[in-house]
Amino acid sequence: MRRAVLLKSVQRLLAEGDQVIDVVFMWSRHRLMIPFAIGAFVAMLAVAEFSGFDEWASRIAFGIAAAAVAVTATTNYRVLAETREGLMLFEASKIRQYARRLIEQLPDRPEIVAIGGTVVSSDWTIAGRTYTVPKSSEQAINRMANRES
Repeated sequence: MRRAVLLKSVQRLLAEGDQVIDVVFMWSRHRLMIPFAIGAFVAMLAVAEFSGFDEWASRIAFGIAAAAVAVTATTNYRVLAETREGLMLFEASKIRQYARRLIEQLPDRPEIVAIGGTVVSSDWTIAGRTYTVPKSSEQAINRMANRES
């Protein structure tokens, strides 16, 4: 279901006559994401203390919520789409897997290389930029990488 919504969201942004072949949902994080999240956590601890929250559990919960917001704010979500016209990079929604607007059409035959991963995601370099790809999109990016070589 999620993949079908993603495909439709990309298709509506393409020029008439172009067709989506494959899509990959991915994201990248700002290089200062960790310091920003830590700062938000510490700041919220202070705000909670001055607001009269005496329980440490409450202060920590507010701090974690602030850190989560900071991480989301410093994350850029993208959709890589393979179309008949080539590879295109789209901005994606922060809330759900949905393409919002075209950012750029990538050059012909960009380098797509796997560089690592975990149980739930893998890291890829695409045209010199590093993105994290969830396991649900890993087969699609593997197909794109193999087609491009």
